[in-house]
Amino acid sequence: MKFMDKISRAGIILLALGIGLLCVSVKDTITSFKTPVSFEELMEREVQPGDHVQGRVPLLLDSFALEQTWTENKSTNSRTPKKTSHGYYVMVCFEGNMALSVGSSNISAANSLVDQTYGYMENGNPPVSDLEIDGRVVEMEEDLVKLYREEMLDYYGYTEEELDAMGTLLLVEGRSFLTIQIFCAVGAVFTILGLVLVIRKWRKASAASFDEGIYTSVES
Repeated sequence: MKFMDKISRAGIILLALGIGLLCVSVKDTITSFKTPVSFEELMEREVQPGDHVQGRVPLLLDSFALEQTWTENKSTNSRTPKKTSHGYYVMVCFEGNMALSVGSSNISAANSLVDQTYGYMENGNPPVSDLEIDGRVVEMEEDLVKLYREEMLDYYGYTEEELDAMGTLLLVEGRSFLTIQIFCAVGAVFTILGLVLVIRKWRKASAASFDEGIYTSVES
């Protein structure tokens, strides 16, 4: 019996889907079960990539970058209008600043909090924030690092040496942890089912191959 005849195609497909879902969801699923750090605590303690951050954002400084998306149609040489998918803001944290990534649905609340933060600095009225984020800490991507450093140099008075001394620049980005947990669970189920189908088909095919034989006469 050929090797491929021993393999369950349905099992292989389920295995591939399951492993793919696990690859994109396991890391964030682990993060989601960590004890979350509040944004107030970010001002008092260090955090590391992979930490879970959750709660109301109390203070927010300027936006230093926007992520925009659009669709291009090469056949008509046209593209759709640009849409802002994420905004990136300077956020006060322990021993300096870090960045916050805000999705399009929260950009209005983030901009309002920026205005309230500067108002608080001028007149002492504390911000009333409607901005709540459930997310993770990650290392800032290279393109964002460049924009962040430019912001710090041009508007906050930092020197290159001071920015270098900050080490790895960090970003808090919002995540839909419930959706990610569902993906992880489905991935685990698909992986287990795929393995069961592959093993069952292999054993059945191997047993059939072992039982095959040819009867011949015995000459005296």
